[in-house]
Amino acid sequence: MRAHFPKLHDGAPVTVHTAAGGAVYVSPQPEPEGAKVLFFTRLGGVSRPPFDALNVSVKVGDEPDAVAENISIIHEAVGGVPSAWVKQVAGDGVTRVSEGGFAGEADALVTSEEGLCLNVAVADCVPVALVGEGDVAMVHSGWRGTLSGISGKAAGRMPGARPRAYIGPCIRGCCYEVSEELARAFAAEFGEGVVSGRHLSLPEAIGGDLGRAGVEVVDLGLCTGCRPDLFFSHRKQKPVTGRSLAAVVKVGR
Repeated sequence: MRAHFPKLHDGAPVTVHTAAGGAVYVSPQPEPEGAKVLFFTRLGGVSRPPFDALNVSVKVGDEPDAVAENISIIHEAVGGVPSAWVKQVAGDGVTRVSEGGFAGEADALVTSEEGLCLNVAVADCVPVALVGEGDVAMVHSGWRGTLSGISGKAAGRMPGARPRAYIGPCIRGCCYEVSEELARAFAAEFGEGVVSGRHLSLPEAIGGDLGRAGVEVVDLGLCTGCRPDLFFSHRKQKPVTGRSLAAVVKVGR
């Protein structure tokens, strides 16, 4: 049985897809030219609660066989192309890849290869897909990576005209309360508009970082904290929850 995706808020620049294998993902609307961007939801997999259903991480305590089947479902959804991934370390490392497989420690991947899927796993942190003329990139941006400007650094590794950025489902200012010290640090780096009291908007900060690099930003406007029925949220579902996959594939124009 295919998962049903509840109605999103009016005006969201998002298209909802259910792949042949049942995985449910969202993509930007309109979709970018030359790339396929997929932000997977928690719907359409086989994991049992609290990892229901499309969890992609074995490190959170889920059954390895269920995770393997979920990854197979996603592999079908992205067209069966090779995938590249990294050990995410909540830093600002950017690595360029040319083939599938494990690419070491980093929090952003860049490629110029067609038919290669770049992946990061998230559960509140911000997935940022970058689509340029010759390259694509996928960024995992938590508060540390955001504060260190990882999205702008990834954009700087993409030659040619500035790419366009797509900010996927993540925790937002409505649900993300941080320490006063961290709020002050973000306000000092990105301006007072990224915080409201102790509530921090990572997408606003990332938008500011990318704006400095001359990158146009499309924000899908989806909050993992507000919709834990659709997305994994470590903040709202801790101490145990799953991880969702965010992916970008360069395709022929």
